[in-house]
Amino acid sequence: MSSFGIYMIGIIVLIVALFIAGNTFGWPQSYVLIGSVVLLGLGIILGVNSTKRRDPPSGPTP
Repeated sequence: MSSFGIYMIGIIVLIVALFIAGNTFGWPQSYVLIGSVVLLGLGIILGVNSTKRRDPPSGPTP
């Protein structure tokens, strides 16, 4: 499994934890959904930035 996949599994675990905490503490459902969407967006952005492959430096070719 790629490191991005593992990263996304971690984000999904955090989102599930947010849903469970929201239901346990009686938070409004709209707040929980907004927080989940924000977490998912941040997870995708940070996951792509931290796992993207860098282009090799292009030096002069002989």
